[in-house]
Amino acid sequence: MPGTAAAVSQNLDQVQGRLCRIREEGLWPNGLRDLWADALGVICLLSIFRMTGEERYLAEAEWVAQEVDRVLGRRRGIRLAERPDGTGQTFRSQALWVFALHRLGQVKPQYKARALGLVREVHAAFVRPRAGIISRMEENLAAPFPGSDAGRLEVFLGLAVYRQLDAAALAPEIEELDSMVRRTYQSLAPDHGADLGLFLWVTHLLPNEPWSLLLRERAISALEHRWVDPPGYFRRDFSEPWNGPVRSNRLAITNLSASIGLQAQGLWAKRVQRLHHYFTCQFPWETGPDDPLSPILLCLSLNPGLLLAD
Repeated sequence: MPGTAAAVSQNLDQVQGRLCRIREEGLWPNGLRDLWADALGVICLLSIFRMTGEERYLAEAEWVAQEVDRVLGRRRGIRLAERPDGTGQTFRSQALWVFALHRLGQVKPQYKARALGLVREVHAAFVRPRAGIISRMEENLAAPFPGSDAGRLEVFLGLAVYRQLDAAALAPEIEELDSMVRRTYQSLAPDHGADLGLFLWVTHLLPNEPWSLLLRERAISALEHRWVDPPGYFRRDFSEPWNGPVRSNRLAITNLSASIGLQAQGLWAKRVQRLHHYFTCQFPWETGPDDPLSPILLCLSLNPGLLLAD
C-alpha cells in the first residue's frame, strides 16, 4: 500500500467511517459477542488510538475486553461466540484474543496478566504433544468438540503468539510447541484458501525461523496460483459462481485475510490495492446480524496497524 501520509490518512478515514456504520447497524461492538471478531476489533481500535491519541478508542477497546470476559468467559477459557452455533472453544480464536490482550496490555498492563492467565487456563486442554493442537474443544474443555481433530495451523499460531506475549513467562509452553513445530513443519504444505493469509501473518511474527521461511514461501506459492486477474482477487476452493451471502462472505474473508498477510510480509502492494477496490466497490458481499467478522476484517485490511509486528 502507498506509504504516504495522505494515503495513511485516507485509510484511517475509511476505517473510522466503516466502524461508525458497523456500530449503527448493531454488528460490532454492540452486537452479539464473537471472540474472533472481538480480537480483531480490539486491535483495530487500539491501532486508531495509537494513530490519533483519542482516548475514546482505548476506552472502547477496554470495554470490549471486559464484555468478552463477562459474556463469553468460562471457568477456564472463553467460548467461541454468543450465537447458538458458537458453542465450544477454539484454539485459534483464543490465540488471537491473547494477541489482542497483549496489545491492550502494552497500554494497560493488567491485560497482559489476563493474557498469561488465559494461556495457562487452556493450553494443556488443547495440546496433544504427539498429535498437535485440537482445533475445537467442548465448552468445559473436557473433550474435543464432536468432529474436531488436530489442526495444521494451530501449533504455529500458538508458538508465534506466545513468544510475542512473554517468552520467559511461557517458556514451558513455548518449548512444548517448538518441539512440535520442528517435527512437523517440513511436511506441511498450506493450501486451504482461508488459512493462507493467516499463515503469512503468523510467519511474519517470527521471520527468521527455518519453519517460518519455508511456510512463508509455500503460502506465497499457493496464493499465486489462486490469483484471478481480471478482476483481481484470490479464488477459494469451491467453484464459481459465488452466489449467496454465505459464499460471498467466505470469499471476502479469504481475500481480506490474504490482504493482511501480504501487508505483514510487505508483498504485492498492487494486488492488495486491487483487492481493496474489488471488495469495497465491485463485489456484492453481505453481512448478517450475527456476522461482524467480515466488516472488521475489512477495517484491518485497510489499516493493519497493531496486527503487524513492532
